[in-house]
Amino acid sequence: MSTRSLGSITNSILQMNGLSKPIAELRKNNENTDREQYIYPILTNANFKETLANYNKHIKKYNMQVWMNNAEVRKYNKEVIKNRRANAVSFDQKVQEQVWKETHKHLEPEDYNKAVEAYNNEHGPQLRKRNIKQEVKPDTEKYFMAFLHQFNMQLFKRKEVRSKLGVDISGDLPKLELYPNKIVEAEKDGCKNLPVSTESVRHHRERLEQAGVLHSYEYRGSKRPVKIAFNEEILSLTDNKKPKTALTDNQAVTENRTNKVQHNNVSSRKNILVKYNTRDKGNDATAPLKSDCTKEFTKKPKGKLPQKIEPAKKIHGQNSKKLTISEVLAENLVEKGKLGQNLAAGEYKNYRSLGKEILKQEVFYGALNQDDFKEVIIQDIFKFSAKIFNDLNDIHPGAWVNAYNLWIKSKFISPNGYTLNKVNLFDRWQKHIAVLQEIRKFKENHPSWQPHYPSLYFDPARLYKENNSFEYAYRNFRLESTALESEKSRKLKALKDLRKKTDVKKAQLKIREYLSGKINLDAVYEYVKYNCNHEVNEKINILIKKEFNKVNQ
Repeated sequence: MSTRSLGSITNSILQMNGLSKPIAELRKNNENTDREQYIYPILTNANFKETLANYNKHIKKYNMQVWMNNAEVRKYNKEVIKNRRANAVSFDQKVQEQVWKETHKHLEPEDYNKAVEAYNNEHGPQLRKRNIKQEVKPDTEKYFMAFLHQFNMQLFKRKEVRSKLGVDISGDLPKLELYPNKIVEAEKDGCKNLPVSTESVRHHRERLEQAGVLHSYEYRGSKRPVKIAFNEEILSLTDNKKPKTALTDNQAVTENRTNKVQHNNVSSRKNILVKYNTRDKGNDATAPLKSDCTKEFTKKPKGKLPQKIEPAKKIHGQNSKKLTISEVLAENLVEKGKLGQNLAAGEYKNYRSLGKEILKQEVFYGALNQDDFKEVIIQDIFKFSAKIFNDLNDIHPGAWVNAYNLWIKSKFISPNGYTLNKVNLFDRWQKHIAVLQEIRKFKENHPSWQPHYPSLYFDPARLYKENNSFEYAYRNFRLESTALESEKSRKLKALKDLRKKTDVKKAQLKIREYLSGKINLDAVYEYVKYNCNHEVNEKINILIKKEFNKVNQ
């Protein structure tokens, strides 16, 4: 059977789902429908600006209409107030009114006002009406922009998924999947964009529904986002349609039509590619022309030892620069006396260890030498261990300094007396951190256990159990050993394997519904996302292709 592209397969599926007519005719029919059809809709900066202008016009008209409707209510209530002031109200009548209000308080404003009119016709003008609707406040605009931003992110994700499948058939605009918690937690430069609660987001979403900015609310459970659609008269979109494939043969060489590609005579480093990734109007523009343009290396030169880096000085203002990982690590090294004072003062009780990826980057591409890197990992280990000594009082800074001197002198040394290379230092650091994590867990489960003071606890010469030392824990913790699988663990593993097979089966059934035209493509992706495991979700495109091939065989 001849191979076909995934895009052609998916487009064929779409035509099978009640779209068996030619694509040109489908697009012509789509133009005649009331709703706008899109291939890859997105929101550009110009679209945001135009949408906001449309929103303000709509809200201005809506608020005026609300004010006019409520004016009739205010006029009615003035007559009721005038009558109440002129005539005395008995105690029994007040009790009757309170009972009536409690009975009818659940009604919507329109129904409540009708009930008030019926009551007043029978007992005279005694009760006041409610305002039918409320005006949309200026603060609601911020929430509307947050909804737009979240919607745009979903549109870009939708475009990415469909472009991978090669889907280029226009369709209806999808609804917004609203995550209130994401809007509340969104931050920029360490500050929250909207420092509000999810209840505030829900309140403003309901107000926008009443105003006609949003519609078609759809609740799908407490663990899934709600779906809601934008008013397309307010929303401005750009259809970022799939461009035609650029051919390499017989290309036009006019200034505006040349392919904008990176020439091959430069390094593949990202910073250079970003700098020269475009060519202005077909000219070479900023492309490097010097003969030494290839003298950039993607790896550390062989045969050169890394130089010792002094602690980097921060430069502010116009001369500020982005520090490398090596410079940041060197800058954060603390003088041992100051380190001892900080540890004794309890400043690192909540310290989190350095990330593995950071140190791994330094090991293979950094510029710190072995001695500097050794100090970095020793200081990180000591800071991470500070939580163990929380219950010890009056720890003298000298106890930490003595422990530090012992480790500098006798730890991480090879048999020939030299400091270990950075790869071995990194491996030893990982095991030290893992042992400290186990000790911290042991400390939480056994509050009565107390370590010695740091100068004794971290003494490398104390190797035995009665010494109650870190060196004994390090040599006897079997972190890499694995116990034999028990019957219970084997059953759990079997259930996990069965779950994977079950998730694949569920995905296949949903794909078959899609192939038979019962559901659309977005429904398949949504179902797999919320009902299948991550592995199946990653391979959904492969499963679609396999099921389609089964149908055509």
